[in-house]
Amino acid sequence: MNKMFVTTVTGIVTPGVVKAMANLTREAGGEWLSSKVIKMDAWFAALMKVAIAGDKVASLQADFVQQFPELVFSFSDMAEVLSEHTRSLRFNVDCSDRPGLTREIVDILSNLDLEVEQMECNRVHVSTLGQTVFSAKLAVSVPDEISGDSIIELLENVSQDARVSLT
Repeated sequence: MNKMFVTTVTGIVTPGVVKAMANLTREAGGEWLSSKVIKMDAWFAALMKVAIAGDKVASLQADFVQQFPELVFSFSDMAEVLSEHTRSLRFNVDCSDRPGLTREIVDILSNLDLEVEQMECNRVHVSTLGQTVFSAKLAVSVPDEISGDSIIELLENVSQDARVSLT
């Protein structure tokens, strides 16, 4: 029976390293169900959801560490508990930037026990406005009993000029 785990890896970007990790996974009989790779300057971070036969999990994890000693790996078993009564909603949040804004958005969602599936935040200086604008794109797992409108209302409270939309 296949088992799923999440691998988090960080390190300095080297050509072909992600492809080499994917090949190692395939050679061990596993597959990446999904992956995200982020690059910043000379660094990268990757998150891979891996499925592989249960008796090969430890071997593959050891192979990652052994064959890529310059990288830092973390392994977590996948939780099997997912509510059947949830849906994924996507929100855009735009407002003037200020310190603590990202933390406040995460706190609002955490207080509702919502799972943030993806969050991308950007800050851009707009010279014509003379200020920095904050923009976030969120994917959130939401129980059926919580409306998207109620989440929008709470997120709009982070700033007087906040504009939140459901996409």
